[in-house]
Amino acid sequence: MLIADILGRHGLGVIALMPDTLVTGAALLLAEQSISAGVIIDPDGGMVGIITERDITRGLGRYGAAVADMHVSELMTRDVVSCDTDSTVADALGIMQSMNVRHLPVTDAHNHLIGLISMRDLVAVQIADLRIAS
Repeated sequence: MLIADILGRHGLGVIALMPDTLVTGAALLLAEQSISAGVIIDPDGGMVGIITERDITRGLGRYGAAVADMHVSELMTRDVVSCDTDSTVADALGIMQSMNVRHLPVTDAHNHLIGLISMRDLVAVQIADLRIAS
C-alpha cells in the first residue's frame, strides 16, 4: 500500500505553523485539533521544522513555565525527514524507525507539503491488512 492511499482515507492537509508562533498557541491548536504534531513552515511554505507534544513536554521540563512565552522555532525539530505519496507503508515505517520519529510529513512530486502521517496511521493499515489476510 502506498502513502497516497492512506492520505486518501484520512484526507490531505496538515497543521502548519510559522516559526514565531508561541508554544502556548501551538499547544492549544494541537489540543483543539486532537493531533500530536504540527509542521513549521517559512513564509514561502517550505518546511523548516516539526513540533510535537513530546517537544513541548520536554521544553516544559527543561525551561519550566518560561516555555509558554517561547516560539515554536526554539523547540522544534529542525532536521525534518519526509516521504512522498509514492512511498510504501514499509518505506515510511523504515524511515520512522531509523530516524526514531513518530510523525512523517508527506510531500508531493513537487516537494510541497501535503500531509502528515503518524506511526498510528501505519500500524492501523498493517492491522487491517492482517485481518483481511486471515
